[in-house]
Amino acid sequence: MVTIIEGNSVNELFIKIAREMLKQDNVQVRRGMKILEIDDCWLILKNPLRYYCDLKSRDMSRKYMRGEMDWYESGSLFVKDIEKFSSFWSNLADPNGTVNSNYGWLTKVEKHNGISQFEWCIKRLKEDKYTRQAIMNYNQPKHKYEGVKDLVCTISQQFIMRNEKLDSIVLMRSNDLIYGLTYDIIWFCGLLENLCDILDIEVGRYHHYAASLHVYERHFDMLEKMASEDLSNYEAVIDCKDCSNENKKGGGR
Repeated sequence: MVTIIEGNSVNELFIKIAREMLKQDNVQVRRGMKILEIDDCWLILKNPLRYYCDLKSRDMSRKYMRGEMDWYESGSLFVKDIEKFSSFWSNLADPNGTVNSNYGWLTKVEKHNGISQFEWCIKRLKEDKYTRQAIMNYNQPKHKYEGVKDLVCTISQQFIMRNEKLDSIVLMRSNDLIYGLTYDIIWFCGLLENLCDILDIEVGRYHHYAASLHVYERHFDMLEKMASEDLSNYEAVIDCKDCSNENKKGGGR
C-alpha cells in the first residue's frame, strides 16, 4: 500500500512521517538491526523553500550540514574530506579512500558528452520548458561492483513543469529519515531553487519517493519525541530564501 504524506514545510513533513511510522508500527530487522519502516512512501513538500528542519526533537547538526554541502560543492570523492564531519563515512570508503555518494560530483562536476547532468537539465528546459527530459541519474551502473560499500541511495531527480511552476521529483531506493532525508532534502530542494533562479521560473512542489523510508532503533526515542512536537511552535518560520546565510548554506546550489 502506498503511503502519501504532504506538508507545507520540512518540519511538518517530519512530524507527520514520525506519527505515521509509529502508527504503522512496521518493525523489521535488517542486517541484525531493528528498523521502523514505511514501504512505498511518497512525500510531497508544498513549499520547497522551507527545506530546513529545525525541530528541537531532531536537533540537526548545522556543522555537519555545512560540511556536507561544502563537500558536495567541492566535488571531491575522497572520504578524508567528509569523514572529519562524520566518522560514518569512514565505513563506506573503498580501499583507495573514495566513496560514491558525492552528489555534487555526480550532478554538477562530472561531465557526460561535455556537460554535467545539471547543465543538461538547464539546456533541455531552456529549449523546451515543458520537456520531460530534464533528469539526473545519481545511482549509475558504474556503482555496481563487487564489494561496493557506498551504493548510492538516490536513483534520480527530475525537473518538470506543472501549472507553470517547476516541480522536482526524486526517487530513492532506500532512505534513512534521520541521517539521510534531513540533509538530502536540503540538497535536492536547493537544486530546484537554483534551477528556478537560473531559468526565471517559479518554484513548484517537491515530490520524494522512497521504496523504504526507515528509522533505526537507536533513533526510536527521537522518533517518539518528533511525533509529539507541536507544529504551531514553528509556523512562523520563514522561507529558506529569506533565512540567514548560515541556515541557507547548501541551498540554491
